[in-house]
Amino acid sequence: MAANLKNNKQMEALKKGFQDIQTVMQEGNYKLFVKQFVAVLVVFLGFKYCSGQFADKINNYNGQMDAIHMQQSSEREYMTNKDLLFELEPRFPDISDKNGWLTSQILGVFKEAELTPQMDGSQTEDASNPTYEAVSLQVSSEMDFTRFARFLADIENNDEYLKVSDFSITKDTDPEHLGNNKISMKFNTIFPKEKIAKKLFKDYDKIMAQKRAKPEAKKQAGGK
Repeated sequence: MAANLKNNKQMEALKKGFQDIQTVMQEGNYKLFVKQFVAVLVVFLGFKYCSGQFADKINNYNGQMDAIHMQQSSEREYMTNKDLLFELEPRFPDISDKNGWLTSQILGVFKEAELTPQMDGSQTEDASNPTYEAVSLQVSSEMDFTRFARFLADIENNDEYLKVSDFSITKDTDPEHLGNNKISMKFNTIFPKEKIAKKLFKDYDKIMAQKRAKPEAKKQAGGK
């Protein structure tokens, strides 16, 4: 009820105000409103102009922020790819060592596992890919299932890029070798035809020196 009374009073005041303006205009005293009209017009135009400038500034600001965000995203993507290249590329052997690297790695993992390898044929090479050359070598040995599982796990956790792509297991039927198996494995590696990190990044030597220093620091800390 109180709200209705208030609204009615406002409407009555508004109507009276328009009636007064109409009366003054009819009496020819419109000059009384010229200053007020000009002032309102100036304020209106000023507001319109400032609003336009403000909108332009907002749009310009938003455009600059979008550009900054895109640049930051590109920088993050660039640094992520750079770190990944520095992490992975050293794990691949140099193509200049392709004639002996795979054989030496295989002999090393078998020696560490105290197993005797037998090379089944010569090294095969596939240079059809434009960026790398794939090399494989078939090797066989004898071991039980548990030892073989541990042997594969050690190879998979090797820092160097050395993989067993497939294998076959034949149970040894000799009673003297109960539980033993003859296992044939295909070892693989990849030789990049060109390592590009050193050419791409001026800080290559510095970053690689830092990476080499970290394991040394850990060893020294462990020794103490």
